[in-house]
Amino acid sequence: MSAHTIPVLKKAIAVLREIAAGGETTAKAMAQQAGVSASTTYRILQTFIAEDWVRASADGRHELSIGLLPLLKPLRRHEALIETARPVLEKLAADTGLTAKLSVRDGDRALTLVRAESPQETSISVRVGAAYHLALGSSGAVLLADLAAKERAALLDRAPVACWEHQKPADVSARIAECRRLGYCGDFGGYRPSVHALSAPVRNGGAMVAAFTLVGFAQDFEGRRRSSLAKYLLGAAAACGANLNDHHTFSKPA
Repeated sequence: MSAHTIPVLKKAIAVLREIAAGGETTAKAMAQQAGVSASTTYRILQTFIAEDWVRASADGRHELSIGLLPLLKPLRRHEALIETARPVLEKLAADTGLTAKLSVRDGDRALTLVRAESPQETSISVRVGAAYHLALGSSGAVLLADLAAKERAALLDRAPVACWEHQKPADVSARIAECRRLGYCGDFGGYRPSVHALSAPVRNGGAMVAAFTLVGFAQDFEGRRRSSLAKYLLGAAAACGANLNDHHTFSKPA
């Protein structure tokens, strides 16, 4: 166990997972399944019950309660975005032959929520859940573009040194300026030398909520093909935003 974790909190999480799994959820059974003492399990359950995260039934079983719902609100927002973006990304990948992904801001990072793989045999894959600093890549620049100058400068000032291995702060500023001028921007080796990408914002009610990105090799973006890809990308981002406007109430990420 890491020295930086809290043992009793890990035990509480283990009990909560047992309840979520939906098996035998008496206090005695969960203590055995989670490897937590009976007395600690009892105190954990009473704490969760007091917070309305868990409720107990007359037969001694436990289930998750509605007090957890406020904690799930950000996840529901992402779920709506994923549901709306997925078919649009799949069509974008099919039309362009490149991997397409959607990223959202998560603090100082860009987080990949959903992707559609390239139909080509050789392509660059993107892992769902991958996160990297907003100073990196075209999607990071898109997600930075609407921030106030002071907030953006502070965010870049605290960027890890590794962000500047293949680029300079001026390169980030240039991508942001390109996004504001053209509605999209590119990163051609600034994140990783072998990774090239174009990104555009997805907007809901005028607010930027995500970035659509096409990812490929250097040759995928050469010559006139780059402007052609940009048209596909902008169309897909606009379609996703329109679908969000039509079907979902979607709040801007923090």
